[in-house]
Amino acid sequence: MVSRGAGLVAAVLVAAVVVVAGCGTAAAPGPGPSAPSAPGGRPVFGTLVSEPDRSAEEARAGVGAAMVELSWAEAEPADDRFDAAYLRRIRADLDALRATGRSVTLGLGLHDTPRWVLDLPGGRYVAEDGAVSTQADLVFNQRSRDKAEEYLAQVAAVLGPRNVDAVRLTAGGSAEVLYPGGGRYWAFGPNAQGGPGRPASLPPNPLPGWRPGDPGPGPDAVRSWADWYVGALVDVVEWQTGVMRSLGFAGPFEVLTPGVGVLPADYDAAVAAGLPPGLLGTGAAWERFYAGLAGDDDLVAYVSSVADGSGGDGGCAPGDDRVPVDDPSVATWSSTRWITRLAVENGLPVAGENPGWGQSEALDRAYVEQSDTGMLARAVEQARSCGFTAFYWAHDAQLWDGTMPFAEYAARIAA
Repeated sequence: MVSRGAGLVAAVLVAAVVVVAGCGTAAAPGPGPSAPSAPGGRPVFGTLVSEPDRSAEEARAGVGAAMVELSWAEAEPADDRFDAAYLRRIRADLDALRATGRSVTLGLGLHDTPRWVLDLPGGRYVAEDGAVSTQADLVFNQRSRDKAEEYLAQVAAVLGPRNVDAVRLTAGGSAEVLYPGGGRYWAFGPNAQGGPGRPASLPPNPLPGWRPGDPGPGPDAVRSWADWYVGALVDVVEWQTGVMRSLGFAGPFEVLTPGVGVLPADYDAAVAAGLPPGLLGTGAAWERFYAGLAGDDDLVAYVSSVADGSGGDGGCAPGDDRVPVDDPSVATWSSTRWITRLAVENGLPVAGENPGWGQSEALDRAYVEQSDTGMLARAVEQARSCGFTAFYWAHDAQLWDGTMPFAEYAARIAA
């Protein structure tokens, strides 16, 4: 699904090739590179924010996937002023990684948003209590989406969409498919409430003016609002896929979803209580979210919290696909097992990454633990038992700075 502004993309792309002449141009039409795959059902193992100067050594050890992360703020520091040198450096990194035989996944970098985009009218989320977020609103604000499309056209012109094997998708302003946190609900800016700047692909707010926790609407009306709120995250994912396809990208899209989120029973309880403050404000109701993406063959359900300690870091088990998604037993499952179950329910492959260094004291202890109880061992076990197509260690730098020795990663993925 392509938003109203996507018609601008083709024109901008043509202009972009001229603007960045000498920076590299889009590849000629033709078959793209192979996407990360799992021969014989084994995951392809990779790293996040991969360092080109280490790539050959990593490839020899069986690390077949790499990842490059963009920054919108660096690429476009002012409206319609692109940093050609920065984009050339990204292209050079991409080429260097591919030269070692690795597939390359691209992070679009929309969450590293330029300040001028944040300052656009309606450029930030607004919560029910009037709080304004520090994140860009690409969910409810078409003008921000239009600017993002211009940026992505420049990226495609320099990198060449056929040189990228997979693309990571987020909510735009966040590094994952989430609204901001804080227990609030972030659908109270002018466009989310029915203003003219709402993307045409997004249905109108079913209860404009109503605020979670206010009396009045019955449970059915509250559920329709909650479904619309979560569904808006589906819309922002579909907008990104439409834009990237229009720019010539033909590979899979990794949809970044962390944690167990709000289970079906908890979703029902929140609706019955009129949506009190809580986790649902982030939109992390993955059962509802992935149901909205069912049947899209180009999407990958991506667990961005593999081995996060949830559910005892348990992996997947035979027969998981026969456990109903509203069965009480799923409350004991790890986030990896739960999102994998939802992927199976909706016909999607699954991939993922572990929590990166510096998330919390407890996770950092697990991160550096090299035994079978450490994060690395548990993450590799989960990736294999859940049939991942790919797993990425977060991050490449920590494999070479002494935090987690690269030799340990190589040994685990070779086992």
